[in-house]
Amino acid sequence: MMSMKYVIVLVIAIAAIAEGAEYTVGDNMGWMVPPTPDYYASWVSKYSFVENDTLVFNFEEGMHDITVLTKEDFDACNMKNPLFQSPKPGRVTVDASDTFYFTCSFGQHCANGQKFAIYFASAPLPPSPSPSASAATDQSLDTQRFKFVSRKMGN
Repeated sequence: MMSMKYVIVLVIAIAAIAEGAEYTVGDNMGWMVPPTPDYYASWVSKYSFVENDTLVFNFEEGMHDITVLTKEDFDACNMKNPLFQSPKPGRVTVDASDTFYFTCSFGQHCANGQKFAIYFASAPLPPSPSPSASAATDQSLDTQRFKFVSRKMGN
């Protein structure tokens, strides 16, 4: 039989897997027009992202925004039909496995490299908890998560 100490460690490990990691977009530079057009693509390539990970966008409000586009609009820097847009710095948690296309809609920021495509892989499934550990984790079932859709629906 598993001791209570090991059950608690298992519950904590499952909670950590479900929460996901947090990444600051651009690391110390933050979200701004980059010094080189490939800066954000290089930043993305340093990490492996999975569902439930959170992107933190740090920028001066009124100077940039967070915009999510379809691949076609992203490639063309077309800002006419964003899937999502926020004028404020903040956190974006992705609850789906797919490729997402982030940019800034201000002026020529997209054309000047303030954009990145990012793939979120499926989160690994945690091991099945024992019945006593299940009861301890049921409290998190109410959590609401925001899901992006990376393509337009109904067109």
